[in-house]
Amino acid sequence: MMASDNFPTVDWQDGQNADRVKFQVRHEEPVILKMPVGMNWTVNGSEFECTPDPDKGMQCDCEGGLLRKLAELNDMPELNEIADACEYSSSRVDIDPAGARIIVHD
Repeated sequence: MMASDNFPTVDWQDGQNADRVKFQVRHEEPVILKMPVGMNWTVNGSEFECTPDPDKGMQCDCEGGLLRKLAELNDMPELNEIADACEYSSSRVDIDPAGARIIVHD
């Protein structure tokens, strides 16, 4: 896990900030997405080559395609656009259900 403390944080706000996040990801800039509380995070990490971090309850270094699964589970089509950006820039994704955040990094 990288030092994510200095990553810019963007509030999801019903997908209103998806374009801003997409821009950062396409330019290979790390970003933390603050997601709504109560979101469904039920994904099979091994399906997306994640490395589980049981101590933090996180899935780390996942394929960007994991965002498509979260988009489907939570009816958040804008996450698909961010998944596209991840695939374009070969970015990886960490999910932190306890902190309700998605961390996109290289």
